[in-house]
Amino acid sequence: MLKKIGITLISILSLGFSASAQKPCATDTKYWEMVKKYPGILDLEKQFEDQIGSNIEKTAAGAAARTTAISASDTTIFDIPMVVHIVHDYSVENLSDDVIYEAAQYWATVYMCQNTDTSGVINPFKKWVGNPRMRLHLATIDPNGKPTKGVVRHMSYLTTVADDGAKFDPWPQNKYVNIWVIRTFGASATGAAAYAYLPGMAAYQPYYDGVIVLYDYANYAKTVPHEIGHVLNLQHPWGNTNNPAVACGDDHVDDTPPTKGHNPVGCVASALYDTACATGYLKHYRTASGGDSLVDYPDTANSQNIMDYTYCQEMFTKGQCFRMRTALTSTTAGRNNLITAANLSATGALAPMPDLPPVADYIMNRGTGGSFVSDDRSYFLTLNNSNSFLFRNTSWNDTLSDVQWTFSNGASTPSVSSLTTVINRFTVPGYVTVTEVAISNAGSDTLVNTQAVYVADTAGVSPWGYVQNFDPANCGNWPMFNYYRNNFKWDFYSGASADGDGKCMRYRSFDTTDKTVGTALGDHDDLFTPGFNLAGITGNYYLNFYTSGCRIPGSGTTDSMEIDASTNGGAQWTRIGGASGTSLINNTYSSLEFVPTSASQWVAHAINIPTAYRTANTFFRFRYWPGDIGNNCYLDNFYTYQFPAEVLAPTAAAGSLKLSPNPATNGCNILFKTGYDGSATIMVKDITGRVVYQLHNSYAPDAIAEETIDRSVTPVAGIYLVTVIINGKASTEKLVVY
Repeated sequence: MLKKIGITLISILSLGFSASAQKPCATDTKYWEMVKKYPGILDLEKQFEDQIGSNIEKTAAGAAARTTAISASDTTIFDIPMVVHIVHDYSVENLSDDVIYEAAQYWATVYMCQNTDTSGVINPFKKWVGNPRMRLHLATIDPNGKPTKGVVRHMSYLTTVADDGAKFDPWPQNKYVNIWVIRTFGASATGAAAYAYLPGMAAYQPYYDGVIVLYDYANYAKTVPHEIGHVLNLQHPWGNTNNPAVACGDDHVDDTPPTKGHNPVGCVASALYDTACATGYLKHYRTASGGDSLVDYPDTANSQNIMDYTYCQEMFTKGQCFRMRTALTSTTAGRNNLITAANLSATGALAPMPDLPPVADYIMNRGTGGSFVSDDRSYFLTLNNSNSFLFRNTSWNDTLSDVQWTFSNGASTPSVSSLTTVINRFTVPGYVTVTEVAISNAGSDTLVNTQAVYVADTAGVSPWGYVQNFDPANCGNWPMFNYYRNNFKWDFYSGASADGDGKCMRYRSFDTTDKTVGTALGDHDDLFTPGFNLAGITGNYYLNFYTSGCRIPGSGTTDSMEIDASTNGGAQWTRIGGASGTSLINNTYSSLEFVPTSASQWVAHAINIPTAYRTANTFFRFRYWPGDIGNNCYLDNFYTYQFPAEVLAPTAAAGSLKLSPNPATNGCNILFKTGYDGSATIMVKDITGRVVYQLHNSYAPDAIAEETIDRSVTPVAGIYLVTVIINGKASTEKLVVY
């Protein structure tokens, strides 16, 4: 695969331009963000520059070290351990092991100056081609002392909104160079192909030290070697104070002449022989003996430099190699520990790659069958559904010889061998246990998932009188899925409630990771109801529930919850309502993990169930989308009823009433709670106190009753007073009529 990419790249560059290669490096942007936060980075860099100057002064060859002998005078080869993290959501970014191995081999080739394209370096720079003399190795021992092939995988939605927060589980940065592969960058690095941390940045924020790169640039041109150059303290040839092609700049390396730099243009003459900033470029040095020396560097920009953006990147200079080797022997960010004999032994950098058993893994895909599945992956279906669950093998870490599957819940295929996919149906409701055994010549690995998918019962529950207060003992048919297996998820909570029983459902949006792995934005998790028999219900009929949400100081109210319905057993879902903004996050803020402590912190919600979704077996789904660094949200007191919860809430006590709508244009409804005998008197008065309507009637005792006031009762726009008298107690509300 990668050889094909290389051939394609050569073909494109032979034309001088790549329309698809408009992806620069975001290191400079990240650098200045870090400097603003940690100004001490500038002091570290000054110390580093002083160290480089001192090293050059100590070089016996003096000025000659600047010209021909910097690399040749130091024949030591440095070995560097690496680890590649694939941050993926089982899509194109989940590169195969072989693709990574081939890419890593090419990166290593560049850092030993064995890339054959150095033969194409133009004459002015041939004598300046440098050899870093660094061997890059995928580690064979992980931080816990266990054997590895130097590639690990992390499932996360952050692969599509990646920045520092997508840098999962970094291995110690003073022992390994961490490289993360992702699908797309988020807003902070939009348009970038990759970025990396310079040593000064990493000294202040070691958790994020390393390279992060788009999957399709992992072996495209020299993107990763470019970023490793940053890890070893190389800047872009124009420096880091402006953008390429804007103004002449310098990178503190003498044999890379001043340049404006270039946007991706390929190996075109205007870039190769760019003299805009370098004409007459000379450097004056003091020799070791105290004399003076002038070095006449090329008068053209080094546009074929790996640190430029041309996509004609073929070389490091000798000065850059000297700078990288100085960084690698510096204590800044612990770079010097990477190359020690003790670390090379601890990481297994010099050992041959071990033959290890595979890592068993699979993912759910869209179901197959007679109905259209609306989600990318199907985790919920009714038993004996016309659709089937599709399990796709994604095991890794070795070449597989067999994959054995076992399924519970009366599976149509209880056990099977398949290297690719298995399609299954189930006849017993509940969570399904799936056991996958991945087998290779080196051994096997077993993955057991006791909540792989959920098979729902097809017997519709009666909605009349149904109330769910989320006591775990009574929620066996309310499955929930934490798709990304993280801390942002639905769970049962004991210690808060809307109805006083101390139990509810919680969506835990509060970040318990100290924000080291970024934001919950992009995540989503589902809570499913049982199927309800709504057939034959006419008039208004509501899905009611209560929520209590909060945010942390400085964050927005970006959480949202959508309510979906399915009438074909989970094969297709349609949104019928939801809540967001302050209607969901209804409390102000808390820097601590929020827990509601009073009834006033809860808000009622009601969704009038559309007629099309009133079938004999209708399911509902609560899909929560957490926002950017939020807090918790709680759900309680779910029930279905002919009146909406926001109307019923004020009528909880006998005699209480609610007018809806109010203001009114075409009449309104009066809802009230009856007393012990069910009798009630209703009066409507105009603003002068004149009675314009009166009704005395009997209703069911201790129940919610409803009466309609027609517009003919209040023909003139204005203010009216509506009174309900129950058990001798009068309650009055103001009605505004337009």
